[in-house]
Amino acid sequence: MNLGIIGAGATGLTAGWDAIRAGHQVTILEAARELGGLAASLDVGGVPLERYYHHIFRSDRDMIGLIEELGLGDALRFHKPTTGIYRGGKLIDFTSPFDMVRFPEFSPVDAVRFAGSSAVLKAVRNGERYNDLTALAWLRKWAGKKATSAVWEPLLRGKFGDRAEQVSMAWLWARIHCRTFELGYVDGGFERVYAALRDGIDERGGKVEFGKAVETIRQEGADGPAVVHCADGSSYSFDRLIVTTPQPAFAKAAGLPADDAVWKNQYLGATCFVLELDRSVIPYYWLNINEPDFPFLAVVEHTRMIDPSVYGGRHVLYIGNYVEREDWRFTTEPGELLDRFVPYLQRINPEFDRSWIQKWHFSKAGFAQPVVTPEYRALIPGHETPMSKVTLATMAQIYPQDRGQSYSVAMSRKVTASLGLR
Repeated sequence: MNLGIIGAGATGLTAGWDAIRAGHQVTILEAARELGGLAASLDVGGVPLERYYHHIFRSDRDMIGLIEELGLGDALRFHKPTTGIYRGGKLIDFTSPFDMVRFPEFSPVDAVRFAGSSAVLKAVRNGERYNDLTALAWLRKWAGKKATSAVWEPLLRGKFGDRAEQVSMAWLWARIHCRTFELGYVDGGFERVYAALRDGIDERGGKVEFGKAVETIRQEGADGPAVVHCADGSSYSFDRLIVTTPQPAFAKAAGLPADDAVWKNQYLGATCFVLELDRSVIPYYWLNINEPDFPFLAVVEHTRMIDPSVYGGRHVLYIGNYVEREDWRFTTEPGELLDRFVPYLQRINPEFDRSWIQKWHFSKAGFAQPVVTPEYRALIPGHETPMSKVTLATMAQIYPQDRGQSYSVAMSRKVTASLGLR
């Protein structure tokens, strides 16, 4: 079979890897000039580093299995990084269960309710029982008003803004149930995984082509080939096409009508700074910002997990956000945006000075975080599309999880198996 794949992220590259080993011809078309999709990398001190913070959990069996399959198992290391919360002008340890129940705003009853509700969510195996519930309503009832207002609500509002009250409890269950205290990272970055997939495809006669922004996808007749036209004027014809782009991008390229379900789920954009610093800023790997006036969601000091010597002695700090694409934090020129963020970094660490920043990078993606409401599940499109030779495999079809490298690998393998490509 002559297989085309749109997107060289985790889903597309895994599908290409499996299909070409099964004897099919594979061509992957990627709009960007780099591998990895939302896990794409930039260079820090001569070492690839993800544009948006990435790690995996002990529970991410599909990604771990793929890493081992590619011969990179020895490069995957698990760490026990620290977590904090910034609230009330203070840094609060929030790494262990003991830290959590000692949260300064909790009474003994609050601590018990917080711990008990979290334990329930870890114990429940099927999160779809929460499909019809909103997260904040469930949390106020079971975790308690204090734990919700101090811990959960600031996080949900920081991530989803005005849509926080609509977020599904099934989505939050997945965030708690599937996560582990240990985090995994590949020596040299996840770029090594995606490069190994690309190299494996290349070595077997497949192609990964960059700068191929897709303009249209059509099918010739009821059972004819899928035809892809790209912005650079090139075109391709495939026996079968797998599309891994976000739903709206696929709907536009495929010319689907406005009332088609594929348009209906909503996405937030993501923005992320990577700061290369000459010293550390926070005493944690991950710092949640639980102050409503802050313009960003989280600060992640990657070199609290991976030694700065890996990056030429630079300390690496991410400043991450999920925002509407019309929001000023998405549309502002990056240099100006960083200037506006600096005073908030100084609130976290009063000693912080802009001179600590030796170099910075900025990335943004328009479709990075689906807004998972109780109605979301009913709006998830199937993998089959109105074109019989075109299959959709995108992050919105990962439920109740909504993205993540391991879930992308699992979905890719489910799709290729269903199409007889493995």
